[in-house]
Amino acid sequence: MPLEVEKALTLFLNQFCPDPAAILGALKRTSLVTVRDFMPDEPICKRGDRVQGCWLVINGQVEVCADDQIVVFRGPGELFGEQGLVHVLSGKDGTRTADVRAVGPVQLLCIDASFQERLRDQEKVIWTLTLAVVINHKLEQATGMRSELRSLVSQHEHLLRRFSDGDALGLVKTAARGGRPAIQSRRAVIFFSDIAGFSVWSAPKSCSEIAAHLSELAAIQINAVRDCGGQIDKLMGDGAMAYWFVDSCDRERRVPTAVLACVRKVVAECRAYFEKHGLPLGLRIGLHAGDVAFGDFGAENRIAVTLLGAAVNMAARYEQAKSPELGEIRISPTLRDLMVGSGADPDTFRGPTKVEVKHGVELDVYSI
Repeated sequence: MPLEVEKALTLFLNQFCPDPAAILGALKRTSLVTVRDFMPDEPICKRGDRVQGCWLVINGQVEVCADDQIVVFRGPGELFGEQGLVHVLSGKDGTRTADVRAVGPVQLLCIDASFQERLRDQEKVIWTLTLAVVINHKLEQATGMRSELRSLVSQHEHLLRRFSDGDALGLVKTAARGGRPAIQSRRAVIFFSDIAGFSVWSAPKSCSEIAAHLSELAAIQINAVRDCGGQIDKLMGDGAMAYWFVDSCDRERRVPTAVLACVRKVVAECRAYFEKHGLPLGLRIGLHAGDVAFGDFGAENRIAVTLLGAAVNMAARYEQAKSPELGEIRISPTLRDLMVGSGADPDTFRGPTKVEVKHGVELDVYSI
């Protein structure tokens, strides 16, 4: 047995065997060990193969796969294939349950299955205990890996929730698993916001100051939208886009008043923020309701869940409407009717005011 191999075997036995000298002596006495070299990607054993022995990794690394998925890697000083030997010892079917292949050049010490049949009674007990300790060690590793995996899943979920909400989150998860969910035809209330005077105010300011204020103002809007049952679609510089679905009778009764409460809260909190920090800024919010297409409009390597359609463009036009007669909150006649129908006081709304917006389009705008 080469000195390097004997050294690796001794280290392994010292870690897992209750009597290393006894097993080392038995291996030398029976000569049922072989040093083998494997090329990169070369199969070592395949699922369904008869158990011929087990292997100790001397150099390199192997990957263990089940159902075409990598289960674990084994490196120098690690034993693999021992569970098959335990099955044989217990009288069970001695077949492999996983595929193992070399990852790069690998040197293995192969211990033949007949080794355990050549052992003396006391040696058999020691060898069985050795295999049991190895299996228990791997179970402890697996428990730690499962705990780490649960933590990673939790972190992944938390990360996804920072980028998407509600219905969109479900589509993002489907897309992340390689699925391509169908585009949905929905009816929604669409929200657009913009900070008036921001470009002029921010021009001489430092990036850190701008970022600090934008973060706080975005948080006001995000929290209000979520608290009122809405979903954030995206943040766009100093603006935001959000939406509420209203494609059921129940939602049509509840959502419009929730949206009204939301935008009033956003306006009040942003005003208070501007005053507190002495910022010469204002807020515009545009709201409209209509039919939209909802889904993942990204490419194969880019997920982009959003709303598209004329109603979305129209909501943006209401936000961009400019007239001294308009308040901060600009609402389409369609949505105003839904709000009144769901219990809002008609006197809440001023207007309508006729306003010309982009491309010469004229809108009737209600405002608060």
